[in-house]
Amino acid sequence: MRDSSMTTVFWPLEATKDGFMYGWIQGCTVCVAGVLQADTLADGEAILAKALCAERLQALISSSGTPVILGHCTFHSLAAYATPEFKDSTITMVRPYRFYHYYRHTASSRRFYAVSEEGSSRSNGTTPMEACLFHDFTRHRPRTCKLDTIVNQLNSARLVEYELQQCQTACPKKSDGKACNSNFVPATLKLVLGFHKLRDLFGHCFLPTGSMPMLKEFSFTAREIENRIRVLQFLSSRKFVHQGEDIKSACQEYIEYHNTLWVILNDIIIGVAFRFFLYQNRTILNQLVTDGLEGVLAHRMEGVLLWLDSWPAGLKLNTELSRFYSQGFIGLITQWATFLRSCLRFLPTLNLITETASLMGMTMATSLFLDFLGLLTAHFYACYLISSVIYRHILILIGSLWNLFRGKRYNILRNRTDPWDYEVDQLLLGTILFTLAAHLFPTIWVYYAVFALVRLSLIAIYATGETLLAFMDHFPLFALMLRIKDPQRLPGDIYLLAQPTSNRCPVTLMVPSASRSPDAMLLTITQSHPLPLSVIFAQYTQLWRQLLQHYHPFRLGRWILQGQVLATFTHGTVYIPRQ
Repeated sequence: MRDSSMTTVFWPLEATKDGFMYGWIQGCTVCVAGVLQADTLADGEAILAKALCAERLQALISSSGTPVILGHCTFHSLAAYATPEFKDSTITMVRPYRFYHYYRHTASSRRFYAVSEEGSSRSNGTTPMEACLFHDFTRHRPRTCKLDTIVNQLNSARLVEYELQQCQTACPKKSDGKACNSNFVPATLKLVLGFHKLRDLFGHCFLPTGSMPMLKEFSFTAREIENRIRVLQFLSSRKFVHQGEDIKSACQEYIEYHNTLWVILNDIIIGVAFRFFLYQNRTILNQLVTDGLEGVLAHRMEGVLLWLDSWPAGLKLNTELSRFYSQGFIGLITQWATFLRSCLRFLPTLNLITETASLMGMTMATSLFLDFLGLLTAHFYACYLISSVIYRHILILIGSLWNLFRGKRYNILRNRTDPWDYEVDQLLLGTILFTLAAHLFPTIWVYYAVFALVRLSLIAIYATGETLLAFMDHFPLFALMLRIKDPQRLPGDIYLLAQPTSNRCPVTLMVPSASRSPDAMLLTITQSHPLPLSVIFAQYTQLWRQLLQHYHPFRLGRWILQGQVLATFTHGTVYIPRQ
């Protein structure tokens, strides 16, 4: 519940001189931005009005409000955390006052205050200090526009003071570090933008409409190229001049920019190291591929099919159907092995492509590996599709014949199974067909299970590759570094730190008890908790949730039993995490 008989004052720790204080006021809440050294009130108002004409302050008025002269303040003590005495106040402030001291962060430090979307419950305690802080806006309650405005005022206080100093000294403005290198756009990024335009031109001229999304759906490399172009376009279009945004948004975009830049540079460094590994071991790798390619992708599967055709472990399959399956699949695999053997002469070219792709980053090499894996195992996928189609149809046939055998029929209009009277010849034919399908089903299921397990193994490799790509493309490296090096540049909730002081002032922050001296007061300093790791990795959590939902073992097992085709992750609606 609000305490309307008390004024809450946010006071900057650096303001310790006498003068005219300026800032914002909202009801019983006052946010002091600083103290202005002026001879008279009229001079102070004139300097503030001149400063408000600055472009940056005009842009901040919409989010923070218009600062005004609040009155004159005087300090009677030079002790730390001393509180001022207000005189000649131009506004009405209800006594007593409750002071919350805060740090005015400079724009060059990239520090700012922020509150989480859910609010904070850290100050929900039962201590006397927490019980008396009625104006603690970090309590767990829905966010209000006033709360956002107060936080924006705390972040804008240093900028207002800087503009006032510029007006008082009448000197040319110097860069405060916020707009440093703001118009610098690397030539490489400009070339990328030109390539992006050429890609759109050639894509529209030589590719059918809708082929690019289809290509990205089936090719990891195409998706990675598209993602890299999008990221480089984002880097080239960002300028650190935010005239129309508050400091919090500017700092967050600064973190996002440098996090993206760091991730790309580290990806390229790892890719270059991997390229040297490929170059130095080219001969050994080529020999391993030549010796093991045909054996792994052809001969082993042919051996498994021949083993299944010879009644393995006493499992007596249908001889004719098993021979048909094994001979058909072995023929398909043999033809594909012949094709792969003829492609081995292009192995040096593939090495060159892989080494060149590694220069663009380890993610590009990983994407190329996943695409090569899909091409090399295309015959497995074809065998899996054939066996899954037959298995799914035999399931449907057995289900229909089972209903006929029980004297029932599926009602498609009511989506239920109803009793039905069949003729004798229908029952006889259905019984014969059901018996035939039931005897053929074990053979069909065994061959389907073999290729389903192969497909499931490939799906596991694809899922691991997609997780690695997401890890390397969107890892919050810069954000984690800031959290360790300077947590105030990545703030979470605001909290209040109580500090004792011996300064005698009419401000009561805590009701004194009998054991407490009236000289011992408590004042609070506004600080920020570092952003929790759960928030930093929130995008990863959402992406992991999408991947887990698609590659969940129970879901894949259900699809295998139902004969549905196991597909890789659909990237049409994938959530791309941003730092």
